[in-house]
Amino acid sequence: MPNSSADATKLPLLFYADGYRFPDVYHTTKFLAPDPIIALEDVEDLVLVVSSLEEGRARKESRATTIVNMNEYGAQDLSARGISGTEFWVAIMKRFLDERGLRRVAVPPYFPVAEADRLREMGVELVLAMEMRERRRKKRPDEIEAIEAAQRATEVAWREGVDALRRSNVRADRTLELDGAVFTAERLRGIVESALLERGYGSEGAICAPGPQAADPHQIGTGPLHAGEPVVMDIFPQHKQTRYWADMTRTVSKGEPPAEIRKIYDVVKRAQDAGIKALRPGVTGREIHELVEDIIWQAGYDTMRPGQKKDPADPTPRGFIHSTGHGVGLEIHEAPAISRSGTMPLLAGDVVTIEPGVYDPAIGGVRLEDMLVITEGGARNLTQAPRELVA
Repeated sequence: MPNSSADATKLPLLFYADGYRFPDVYHTTKFLAPDPIIALEDVEDLVLVVSSLEEGRARKESRATTIVNMNEYGAQDLSARGISGTEFWVAIMKRFLDERGLRRVAVPPYFPVAEADRLREMGVELVLAMEMRERRRKKRPDEIEAIEAAQRATEVAWREGVDALRRSNVRADRTLELDGAVFTAERLRGIVESALLERGYGSEGAICAPGPQAADPHQIGTGPLHAGEPVVMDIFPQHKQTRYWADMTRTVSKGEPPAEIRKIYDVVKRAQDAGIKALRPGVTGREIHELVEDIIWQAGYDTMRPGQKKDPADPTPRGFIHSTGHGVGLEIHEAPAISRSGTMPLLAGDVVTIEPGVYDPAIGGVRLEDMLVITEGGARNLTQAPRELVA
């Protein structure tokens, strides 16, 4: 494996990966390609080495200061000799680095092992750049714009789902009916995801979890919906071109839910308000998380903090059983953490969620989630959807 060193930030940074699966590559280059590209970031210079297939588009779309066709490093000759895979790419990278007189470069932790071993055998020292996620924390104005656009689309899709709940009829057994057929979690999810798709967003499993299913926070939701039953709707789409995500959760019931759900909803809403109010540069994610935990614990519900469980002998997860939030950007979950592990102070430009929840396996759960950008004086809420328990 490559060596790890504290001076990685002083070295040229070498990527060998694609921008679809590796957000750091896209963040650095602003170029999306399904196959790996070679990129080298060095002070004010950003060089991309691409195939003839991608050269034209790279010149039009990327942030690179220099675009080089890999044929300049013998790609056609290597292919003609039947050289492919690791040996092909290592040969290109070595010739590229040799041209620049580089024998020592930084690489991200996901740099492929096979290519790393071969480069080291050929005399190239690789140093791990461990803080890649920190590079993407402080969002540029164009990034915030893309995230806000994703949030607006999320809210439109959520509203279409809620409107369908409102239009639905209640059968004698309290099952919901929409347009003459049983209204299911699958149909609700289809409404939400179709609205997102029409707007250029992909959604891989929006959560529409009814009743007791919602006690498992990542349960996607299946089966018929019922009157008076809370549905946790957690919607997190990614734009197919900008690659930025949004994340929002609302809990909605067709008609008044049980009194205990109403009580939980009010507690979660109060905890969320407090977490949002406390956001500002310099505060840590842990401080926000523990503030939220204390509110929920004092209201009579368990949390995951040691000492905040009413019945220590009960192994069942209940109450507040996850982090308060997370960063959002080119990944749905990225730095900074709004949780016990969030020891780094928040920075202006961070985009984070605040999403407390309380869960009871017997009746389900409630979760509310807003997405905010940290500003110099506090935080600006990017979420405009109202919090409405009853549809």
